[in-house]
Amino acid sequence: MNEWQKELLKVAGDMVESKERVKNRVLQQRDVKAKKPIRFALLTVIVTFCFVGFVMVQLLNKETKQSAIMFNDTQLTHFENIMRINWGKQDEEFYTKEAIERYKKVVATYYYAKSLSLQYSDAELKAVRKEHYDELFMLQQSPEYAKLLKEKGIKNYFKTYVEPLLPMYTAQKKLDSFYRGKYPTLPNGIVQEIAAQDAIRYFDKHFADQVKAIKEQKGIKNYSSNSHGIKYEGTVIKVESNAFLFVEKAIPEDLENLSQEQIMKKYPQATWYPVLDGFPVKQGDYVSVESNRSESIDENGRVTNYGVLNNVEIVEPTVTTMLNVQNEQEVMQFFRQTEWQPVENIGYPPDYSFILDGVRVDIWDSSGQSLDLYKVGYGMVHLNNERSVELKKLLSIEESLH
Repeated sequence: MNEWQKELLKVAGDMVESKERVKNRVLQQRDVKAKKPIRFALLTVIVTFCFVGFVMVQLLNKETKQSAIMFNDTQLTHFENIMRINWGKQDEEFYTKEAIERYKKVVATYYYAKSLSLQYSDAELKAVRKEHYDELFMLQQSPEYAKLLKEKGIKNYFKTYVEPLLPMYTAQKKLDSFYRGKYPTLPNGIVQEIAAQDAIRYFDKHFADQVKAIKEQKGIKNYSSNSHGIKYEGTVIKVESNAFLFVEKAIPEDLENLSQEQIMKKYPQATWYPVLDGFPVKQGDYVSVESNRSESIDENGRVTNYGVLNNVEIVEPTVTTMLNVQNEQEVMQFFRQTEWQPVENIGYPPDYSFILDGVRVDIWDSSGQSLDLYKVGYGMVHLNNERSVELKKLLSIEESLH
């Protein structure tokens, strides 16, 4: 219950007590005015409830206006100014969309840090103030910013547009510091992105109406800020307290037969992802991860990959079905004109596999209609839809592949 609701209950409580006092006073006068007490009491009740309703509406309207202040038009203009400079010539709606998202990220960080009880000192606030003023001063070297700041005056611009954001920027620094302690083995850039991502999740859960209101106010329709990443499938081969090592295309059985070094040599795409609340994983899980950012760190010639995790889902690994080819001569004739392209093995399990003239051929159902094939020692080939249908019929698997 927030402060406005508490105050509302206090007011409502006072009204009930007042109503009872009026009612008792009317009843005490019953002998004097025998025909009016009930009608008068009823009128008093109606008036009282109307007044309470009026007070409730006023307080709720005031609370709504307070919430709207979460996004201030002046600061939104500041972010629109930045978008115009950074993105060049675009339509006005684009600038507004991007400005809202940038502003939302700053506001989300502030409220998320507040929910974690992260507090900053006056000295920290002053340090952030100096940092942002110095940054604005340096931006004058850019012709675009120089024009903007000359029109407004750097001191006036800072006071009007930037200074109200300083508590949010300071909270962001506290949140980043908190997350560096939470993920000490990950690079700073990745940690900052994880913190921002968690802040957005928190904000979307608790303040979705405010975001919707500002977008509607600015006429932004059919716009989603959700950032969709690229999906990868593979196996979790190691889990630490704050991160897990994911190897793309590896399968759980690899852990039984190979060491961690051998797995990473066989499948070179290994990435450390953060262990997030609500996304538990364990060693040996075959998962689908979604990520929209990665970073590589080269230390003495050894490259380590790190990624930001949008989502992770435990899935079933592909099970390869072995085909027994009965019409080998027809299948060989089908491949007679095929031009195999030299390439390394795809690495992850195929949907189907068969032996043709003593050589293994693997099949992947790439899009539900076309097929990708790999012939050991020859290379890869992609079949178009027509050729794929023909091969499916030859191998009697037209009902098996999706």
